[in-house]
Amino acid sequence: MTDGPRAGGATLGLVLLGLVAIAVAGFVGLVGVLFDDRGGETATAEDAIAAFGASSDGYRVWARNDDGTPVRWDPCRPLDLVIHDDLAPSGWRTDLEVALDELREASGMTLRVTADTDESPSLQRDAYQPDRYGERWAPVLVAWARPGDGELPLLATDRGLAIPVAVGPAGDRTYVTGQVVFNADREDLDLGFEDRATSWGATLLHEFGHLLGLAHVQDEGELMATFPGQGPVRFGPGDLAGLSAIGEAAGCRSGPPPRPVEVPVPLSELDLHRKQR
Repeated sequence: MTDGPRAGGATLGLVLLGLVAIAVAGFVGLVGVLFDDRGGETATAEDAIAAFGASSDGYRVWARNDDGTPVRWDPCRPLDLVIHDDLAPSGWRTDLEVALDELREASGMTLRVTADTDESPSLQRDAYQPDRYGERWAPVLVAWARPGDGELPLLATDRGLAIPVAVGPAGDRTYVTGQVVFNADREDLDLGFEDRATSWGATLLHEFGHLLGLAHVQDEGELMATFPGQGPVRFGPGDLAGLSAIGEAAGCRSGPPPRPVEVPVPLSELDLHRKQR
């Protein structure tokens, strides 16, 4: 989340085919996605913008596969989280559990905290770390950091960022790991779910929505709005439709077996738009 020129801020993020992208906005910090290069060409900026998947049901996804369905996780497998929260405010895990419960109910997916970790967030985090996590894709890292840590594009005004990682052949991608990182320097935000403009609870729901595959919308009645303003901390109808579309209701999805992959250099959304001109 970034607190931008309007109350509530916006989220950073854009998921592309073949690129990791950083979009500058206000509620969050970053959403990037790694798409493994095997089996397909790296997408152009035009492809990336076109892949921003809008729906008539009031939600958007970061990208779609060739069959038109959203790039998503396998909802039939638990989405495991590991926590690095040395810099977090005391008591924040209560908010995390509430947020995960909301996401489970809306998506039907199993999101679960499996362990604490000493792994620090990094823009160049490896998706496959067998020495640390075993022969599997690395679990999602949920962490607190300060601007500049790990070369993350986390600004002082950002509340956090999300970086889902997708792999597979071109046009048939699956999310397999990622990061959600919160800004430890934002001491002006309150624990709980009192208001979307001032609470960490709103930030958790928004960032995890990005992690699961949702992009920004313009409707400020949705929690995934770029500038959600003030108001109750709850998912709107578009948010709920989107979480259903990328969740259990969409059915199981098998992804590639774990293996080393290379994270490409991020591009900003502004750079992508400049390349279109």
